[in-house]
Amino acid sequence: MKLWEHPRLTGALCAAAVLACAAMPAAFLAVTDAAYIGRVVPVADPYTAPTPAADDYYILRQLAARRQDSAELPRAEEPTAPGTPKMYIGASASLESMNYADAATADAAEQALQRLADCGVLPGVWAAQQDTAAEEDSYTDYDGRWYDLSAAFCATDSLGFVTVRRYTLQGDMLLTRSSVTMDSRTGAVVEVWLSLPAGDAEALPLPDETALRAFAAQAGLESLGDWAVPADSAYRCALCSENGQALITASTHPYTYGSYTGTAGDRWYYSLSLRKM
Repeated sequence: MKLWEHPRLTGALCAAAVLACAAMPAAFLAVTDAAYIGRVVPVADPYTAPTPAADDYYILRQLAARRQDSAELPRAEEPTAPGTPKMYIGASASLESMNYADAATADAAEQALQRLADCGVLPGVWAAQQDTAAEEDSYTDYDGRWYDLSAAFCATDSLGFVTVRRYTLQGDMLLTRSSVTMDSRTGAVVEVWLSLPAGDAEALPLPDETALRAFAAQAGLESLGDWAVPADSAYRCALCSENGQALITASTHPYTYGSYTGTAGDRWYYSLSLRKM
């Protein structure tokens, strides 16, 4: 019999051959699976999740670089933290060497304070009073330069940390009433310092562990996974991470200030910080 004389039969045989070829891989896999089902094969090196470390987090690398003292670095040695400048230049700490903050920078600092108050890590009453300077508040320094104290002032260090401050006059004394330091790239807050007259301040309790964890979360550090109250710590309110070698502290206390004219006054401060151990 010649197949070409029977086209239908030829087509059927070809189709059967194609189907058989197509079924072979599935049949092979089915036989292989059946052979391995129920077999337990030990793994020589079981997978374990990597432990987070400080160098895995941008903000912790920034804080490590900020803490480095350039005088301690050998001249021929590169700084260890990635992207660290060879010389760290800190932000100015005095009103005379700061600049007026633009609206966006001032708003960013106020919003950061409000977010921290909302999560319970800052006293809400304290945070709300930091932008309430009277419009007529002003200061003239020894060189005759005039400053509008209803405005915010800012300075930026060589790593890009922006410090936004507001000042006030109490009697003849110029005082810092708020200072917020943020990373300019991520917006993470690393330091807050608030001050109020003793008569206006409330001696509120320090934040609990949940609130301090929220402070770690705003910096993107919740995934370090080992935040805990440090043992034998000098800080009454703190959390630390051994994985990240990071420490969060909060404190509040009354203090007395004095001026060159001999006048004095009482205030309360509230401090919050994230730093490398």
